[in-house]
Amino acid sequence: MDTSVINATSPYKMDATFKLRAEPASVRTARELTDVVLMSWALRYLVDPAKLIVSELFTNAARAAPGEDLYLLLDNEVRTVRLGVWDSSPAMPVIEGHDLEDESGRGLHIVAALADGHGVAPVSNPRGKVVWARLTI
Repeated sequence: MDTSVINATSPYKMDATFKLRAEPASVRTARELTDVVLMSWALRYLVDPAKLIVSELFTNAARAAPGEDLYLLLDNEVRTVRLGVWDSSPAMPVIEGHDLEDESGRGLHIVAALADGHGVAPVSNPRGKVVWARLTI
């Protein structure tokens, strides 16, 4: 894991970025980093849904770009917290129906249920995308 970069660019916006490898152990690290950052922002009440969202976003990104670097992006935007994961894959995520017996395929459904907004944004430099979710403070 790269060292974190925590910026307080104004009294109204703070962000944290973490570089992690796309591997199973990093999902736990992403959850723990989310916990620490939200607690430092005095947002204890958002920790549980945020950790679950980050877990789902990170797991999907790790499947999209196995073995590569991923970036966990946490932004405190005055009235919302944006949680995002950047990966290098150009493939856009798709929410599909799933069978209740399936062991996977529910991640984006969980994100949609917990978040106040969510989406994906293509990124040109570095190439890839950020899949994100927003929680209201």
